[in-house]
Amino acid sequence: MKLSTLTALLMLTIIGCSDEPLNTEYRYEVSGTSGNYFVTMQNTDNNTQQFSEVGNGWYYSWTQSEERWLYISAQNNNSSGNVTVKILKAGKVVAQNIGTGGYTIATVSGDY
Repeated sequence: MKLSTLTALLMLTIIGCSDEPLNTEYRYEVSGTSGNYFVTMQNTDNNTQQFSEVGNGWYYSWTQSEERWLYISAQNNNSSGNVTVKILKAGKVVAQNIGTGGYTIATVSGDY
């Protein structure tokens, strides 16, 4: 019994000390009252990517193992309404901004 307990503790120690970083899920989200947005973002390859005429509930998700600079901006394509952009890390909002009014822009960025 003692040998199996010792073996289990040793295995947990080895697994817990792994040099491999854990992947974390990230997500950009766009929503609002307009329903029509132009999005500019930093994608998983660290390149700027744009999407036109996206609707409410639009999102982009990926996993990464290290913190890096993230950016998303969305413009309301209508003469009224609002737009909200969010960055989520492991399902929790880490950055959010709201733009209110016609053709307004909401932007968030930072190291996450």
